[in-house]
Amino acid sequence: MRGFVAWYAAGNALGAVLWLASLLAPAPALYVLWAVALFVELLAPILAVRVLEEPMMSFHPRHIAERYGLFTIIVLGESVLAVASGTAGTEWAPAAVLTAALSFAAAACIWWIYFDYVEVTGMSLAPGPAFYWGYGHLAVYAAIAAFGVGAQLAIEGAAPVESAALAPAGGADFGLGARAILAGSVAVYLLAVSFVQYVNQHSLGERTTLARCAFAAGLLALVALGGTLSPPVFVAVVAFALVGLTVFETVYAEGSAEPS
Repeated sequence: MRGFVAWYAAGNALGAVLWLASLLAPAPALYVLWAVALFVELLAPILAVRVLEEPMMSFHPRHIAERYGLFTIIVLGESVLAVASGTAGTEWAPAAVLTAALSFAAAACIWWIYFDYVEVTGMSLAPGPAFYWGYGHLAVYAAIAAFGVGAQLAIEGAAPVESAALAPAGGADFGLGARAILAGSVAVYLLAVSFVQYVNQHSLGERTTLARCAFAAGLLALVALGGTLSPPVFVAVVAFALVGLTVFETVYAEGSAEPS
């Protein structure tokens, strides 16, 4: 146990030094220090666990899963806040309000997809699956945060559109980059959350996994081919895709997951 604590302390101390040193570094060296500091803090727990004779004594699986779930709710809350902030900034233009409502529906589906398969069985197997489960959440959280940014860009891009259904896209305000942030983040989220849930002793069924991969591929295609769509229509396609996937998982793929 002493070695475990020593590795953790050394990793945290070195990470803190690197973060503090980044305050004095100019760009782009600043970003290099950030990357190295993050790498050190991620590597330290892995090295610390390796010195334990009984690695699974280092944490309580269900307690950790609860904390990760709470953080997921916090990140989703930030996305909802971005939707509300973007709508308020457009003076409640009808097209922007419609886009915000669709974005909120998409956020609700993101919440449902995550918490419908919350399991901790994989974390109880060995340190490897536990780290896959935990570190895989980094991609989940990043994707959810990016979705909030993409939704806000879509809402702001929809504000000058006179007809939410027929008007052309909002130009530079919702170009390829904005589409990639919105739909691309949802695609990354589906792949990341599928990996995290699959680690849990394969608790995610094959039909659900294939459906999520297909939806993710469709969303990536939408990024490239959706340039003619207005922001409200683009968000509507993303939202209805998520609703369809959620319904499929709830109704048709419910029995595909193994019991915990």
